[in-house]
Amino acid sequence: MRVHDNGSLFGVSVSKADVETFAAQWPCFGPRQAMWFQFDKRNGDLVDITGDPCQLCDGAGVSALADDAKAYGINKLKLSI
Repeated sequence: MRVHDNGSLFGVSVSKADVETFAAQWPCFGPRQAMWFQFDKRNGDLVDITGDPCQLCDGAGVSALADDAKAYGINKLKLSI
């Protein structure tokens, strides 16, 4: 994963390899593809996602991956959300 500081937002890019590692623990995750999540720095709300979450067929899996990405970004940027 890579974190991108975008002012009031932060983004986390999740590579295809990162998604495959995650999906090894979430077998029904669906197609393995790179994804991008963007969060609000004030409260951690998810504000944008790229990749095709509908194609992934598993909303709970996408949500869990988004949570992992958010935690990674908060840690890297040393945010107190």
